[in-house]
Amino acid sequence: MDLLTILLYGAIFLFVTLTVQSVYLVWTGNKLVEKRKLKTRLLSISAGGKHGHEKLSLYRKKVFSQAGPLEAFFLSLPRLARLDRLLLRAELPISATGFILLCTLLGMAGTLLGFYLHSTAGGMVLGGIFLIAPVLWLRSTERKVLAKFHDQLPEALDLLGRALRSGHALSSGLEMIAAEMPKPLGAEFSAVVDEISLGLTLKEALENLCARVSSPDLRYFTIAILVQKETGGNIAEILDNISSLIRERVKFKRHVATLTAEGKVSGVILVLLPIAMFFIIYFLNYNYISMLWIEKEGQILLAGAITLMILGVIMIRRIIRIEM
Repeated sequence: MDLLTILLYGAIFLFVTLTVQSVYLVWTGNKLVEKRKLKTRLLSISAGGKHGHEKLSLYRKKVFSQAGPLEAFFLSLPRLARLDRLLLRAELPISATGFILLCTLLGMAGTLLGFYLHSTAGGMVLGGIFLIAPVLWLRSTERKVLAKFHDQLPEALDLLGRALRSGHALSSGLEMIAAEMPKPLGAEFSAVVDEISLGLTLKEALENLCARVSSPDLRYFTIAILVQKETGGNIAEILDNISSLIRERVKFKRHVATLTAEGKVSGVILVLLPIAMFFIIYFLNYNYISMLWIEKEGQILLAGAITLMILGVIMIRRIIRIEM
């Protein structure tokens, strides 16, 4: 039995094992609905935050008291909180553990497909593509969610300003935003309200919000709230000014996106066209395309082509990107 056959059998064994584990995690997640809700709230108030970890420790122990050893291991990994945050924003009904297993399964499926096509190099390439594809999709979803958050922020500031003018306290105004605004902004402010209820100060809760959501407009709002609590002033008028500024920025950003749409489409076509031609020739004439990684000259040409494509993507992005 040669090495390739041993690797193939090992990959099949791991694939089946991870598939069974994924099914088990989905089943237990659907079974424990209340636990999943508590876990979602915990991740919403703690993922990405930088304050109140000691105050949230008891709540965290309560939520994950029934977690299995595998899930507890993944939860202890560094930067997993950010992964949980991405999954919450994408509204995927799986935990970080399930997502890691899913990526692993897809990577192994791509590798097995390449081995089935009798190409070790193709199996490694397909495995890598299948492995990182969910992560890229998750990052793309995060950008869309953050863009939607920025669009909802002026409306939330107007709501808070009207609440303050009508005599509500600031905490009541934040609760109104959390209750009445849709996702994703309503969910983020719900996390702020939960953190304040668990003992964090308003400053700590707002700083955690800014750590979770990268937005200069949100930072302006936070600074205005904190300065007003220290020095006083007409916070409702300040919120109206910030809301108007954000609306103008969003309007200008959309105008810029319209003007740069042609450049973005051109860049996507220029990147995907050679990749599509590579796979077409790969399946139609393997002996011809295989010279790119068999012959030394072909390896040089392939490396050069990949390098030039990456440089082209960087240059196009710099041309169409406008700092605002």
